[in-house]
Amino acid sequence: EKGMTGPKGDMGSSGVVYIRWGRTTCPNGADRVYYGRAAGSQYYTKGGTADYLCLPETPQYKNYYSSVVYLAELYGVEYDLDDGRTSLLRHLLRADMPCVLCSVTTRSKMIMIPARYECPSDWNIE
Repeated sequence: EKGMTGPKGDMGSSGVVYIRWGRTTCPNGADRVYYGRAAGSQYYTKGGTADYLCLPETPQYKNYYSSVVYLAELYGVEYDLDDGRTSLLRHLLRADMPCVLCSVTTRSKMIMIPARYECPSDWNIE
């Protein structure tokens, strides 16, 4: 049996958050929540994360263990190039990948479309 409908709650703050990979700043109109480094699991290990994580530049540790324990491990993401000797981007070879978490209060939806540089009509690029 369905109960009574509760009182309408406060709408609170609106907006979206998203991660910019390879950047430490947010575009105009967006606020930086934090910046850090990209990390993920090795493809051949068990456990860990399936997606990349944007770890804060200044982490906080609740419990820290200096000894080796059998837990899922995270590794920093680095840029790699097919030919670092001749590439115009060779300065990025083996460099850590930065990331930034951005917040936009004037938007209500967010989508990231891989392999596209244009937005669908009626959407805005950030």
